Amino acid sequence: MNPYEFEVRLTPAAREMLQLGEALVIDWHRLAVCCAGAGESSLYVMKEEGARKRRGLVRLKGEDPVYAARAIFPHLAGREIKLDARKVLGFRRFTSDLPGDFGLRSVLGRLPGS
Repeated sequence: MNPYEFEVRLTPAAREMLQLGEALVIDWHRLAVCCAGAGESSLYVMKEEGARKRRGLVRLKGEDPVYAARAIFPHLAGREIKLDARKVLGFRRFTSDLPGDFGLRSVLGRLPGS
């Protein structure tokens, strides 16, 4: 894989739970003013129409409606990310295989393979 690209794949369960007109968003939340890269990632569902209108979000290549924040691109470079979903107490829960402390690790250069 090109070290400057990343690939996002949805599991069959995630595709099934994503409703018509919805998109998955991999977002980046800045946590510090002093360090431009400091932040944390999140994954959530929103209406695709709203995702298309939001500045800072880019639709990723592929058939699945997945958007990512421009600010997270450098942190995801060279990675394959798997997005999954399951129902917990009747609620849909979308998850990724990124580490729980992905934001902190990426800013400090401590991600595996970096």
